[in-house]
Amino acid sequence: MINEKGKLIKLVAKLNIATALGTAAFWLGFFTELTFPVDQLKLLIDNFEGYYKWEQSFVVPDMLFALITIYASVLLLRNYNNKKGIIFLSFSSGGWLFMGLLDFTYGISNGLYTLGHSYRYVFLSIGVGLPIISVFTLKVLYNSLNSNDAYSKV
Repeated sequence: MINEKGKLIKLVAKLNIATALGTAAFWLGFFTELTFPVDQLKLLIDNFEGYYKWEQSFVVPDMLFALITIYASVLLLRNYNNKKGIIFLSFSSGGWLFMGLLDFTYGISNGLYTLGHSYRYVFLSIGVGLPIISVFTLKVLYNSLNSNDAYSKV
């Protein structure tokens, strides 16, 4: 029988899988220019070449966090008390939090949220969404450690 803690952890796991898949979709849209049309954005973003190179530096860490997130989330969907799942999802959530805050502050300081282009909403959803999901995930996982049945089923 799954309790409320288990239901919440499973919800968090599903939310994190969606985040990881959304990250992969972002990069697909970025490199196919579906969400990042280079010709249009080159005219709108100051120092475009520097920005484009900076943005590309996120591919490897994003994909690493996505893989770890999916792995940990699957473990938690199978068993919401899985130690490895809790540790790895906490790790990746910290990474997502850092990446989201970095995107958010970069976007503010470089005017990306005031672009007259729909890419600003994509970028804003990353800068705001990742920190919110990460803090929520970390709070749920932290609270799960303080419950009576934490780690009882590994």
